[in-house]
Formats: sequence, structure tokens, C-alpha cells
Amino acid sequence: MMEIISAVATALVVMLLTPALSKHFPAKLLAATILCSIAFIYVGFSLRGNQVSSIVLEVAVAIIFYFIAIIGYSKYIHLIALGILLHGIWDIFHYKAMLIRTAIPDYWPIYCLVVDFLWGVYFFIIFKRQEKQSI
Repeated sequence: MMEIISAVATALVVMLLTPALSKHFPAKLLAATILCSIAFIYVGFSLRGNQVSSIVLEVAVAIIFYFIAIIGYSKYIHLIALGILLHGIWDIFHYKAMLIRTAIPDYWPIYCLVVDFLWGVYFFIIFKRQEKQSI
């Protein structure tokens, strides 16, 4: 339960800071940076005593999310929000090492899933509003 409360608090901090930060750079840059960052966190976990196959898998998936962020930033802004939501699915695959066996802290998949879901929905709403304002 503590990981869910912590995740909501983490997500809320970003949601509250985004409007202020948007005065200096666009929300899509913040969202794309978040997507790249969350993808590479699992790479960091994989480097701590995991098999080479786990490292290769985590790097490959992080690169996919990186390209989703780049394509979203340059052409299809909603792809960034979708990428953040998809990363939540990647978190589920790590839960209790059911599908992905990279050694990570037990609390991490649930924490990250909740954060990713909240951020994904939040940025999707932000991007929809921006889209409507530009019409």
C-alpha cells in the first residue's frame, strides 16, 4: 500500500510542477524526458548482478521507449503519453519476476505502474487540451 501512496505523491508533484515548468519549455519536452528516463531505470537495475540476457533485454526495450519519445516529440505528441502508459505494462511484466526476471526491488513494479498510469493519463489530457487550443 505504501508504494501506491508514494506513487500518487510522486505523480502529483510532476502534475503540479508541469504548468510552472511549461513557462520555460513545452510540456511535451517534459513528457518525452520522463518517458526516456523511466525506460532507462530498468537498465540501471539490470546492471546490478543480472544475467547478460536481462541487460540486453532492458537496453533494447529502453531504446524502443526512447524512439517512441522522439517520434512523439517530433510528429505525434499523443505517442508520448501512450508510451508512458505502455511503460506501465512493462512494469507489470516485472511484477514478482513473472515474465521478466531482472532483479529489481519488490515494491518497484507497482510503484512505477501507478506513476506511469497517472502520468500517461495526465499528459494525454494536457496534449488534448493543447490540440484543441491550437485549432
